[in-house]
Amino acid sequence: MILTPSSSTQTHAADVEKRFAARQRRDKRRNILHRVLLNFAGVAAFLLLWEIAPRLLPGTNVQMFPPPSLVLKTAWPMILSGELLENIVVSLGRALAGFIIAAIIAIVLGVVMARFRIVCQLSEPVLHGFRSIPVIALVPLAVLWFGIGETSKIALIVCGAFFPIWINTFIGVRDVHPIYLRSAACLGAPRLKTMLLVVLPAALPMILAGLRQAIAVSLIVLVAAELSGATLGVAHMMSLGYQLFKVDVMFIGLFVLGALGFLADRTFVWLTARLFPWYLTLK
Repeated sequence: MILTPSSSTQTHAADVEKRFAARQRRDKRRNILHRVLLNFAGVAAFLLLWEIAPRLLPGTNVQMFPPPSLVLKTAWPMILSGELLENIVVSLGRALAGFIIAAIIAIVLGVVMARFRIVCQLSEPVLHGFRSIPVIALVPLAVLWFGIGETSKIALIVCGAFFPIWINTFIGVRDVHPIYLRSAACLGAPRLKTMLLVVLPAALPMILAGLRQAIAVSLIVLVAAELSGATLGVAHMMSLGYQLFKVDVMFIGLFVLGALGFLADRTFVWLTARLFPWYLTLK
């Protein structure tokens, strides 16, 4: 005799499941709100300390260490005229172009090197050698090869963003647990399906870690790239501030770079959560 759950039992189970799901959603919203409030509190405390410090520290020149109020006073006309937005858009375009190109090349090369030993042995010494060269040392060479246009700047960003993505992809694919590969082989999966459905998902945490690190590196290299003869961009704006002895303009550039880095990182985390909802280790 087969026993089936009664309708009342099923209804009770459904109610319990709904209440549990509702509680989970409430807890998630509360955690997000708590985190956002703490983030704003931290930023507000930092700005308050920055506002007070130049005025209280003895011997501090406010023109050399401008507080946020003075920086905002200088930035406001630049915001209204569109000058600041134009520089931000140009810099973001360069950083994004270099990041995308580096990501494509680095992921493909990392996978190939991890799966084919002869390719790894041939290219590993050269790549590790280039990885030890600071990108800033390539600035004069990039200008000589590509001129002072966009190509040299994007090429420098590609060089900087390439290595974090490549090394993380290579390690992630190389260290896939052999039992995954044996299981796929026992089920008769061909190589392409094994790569797409087994290897890449298993290596995804390392690949995403490399991409996240490369976002910050792209913005760092962007500064060096734009100092090599740019006519627009956040770093170019900072360079003009230095030449004109306007420290407040330099602080505007620093604030913008920090804000762009934070927003880019948060956007990457948000996209990761939407595209890979099972991957919850990025915070």
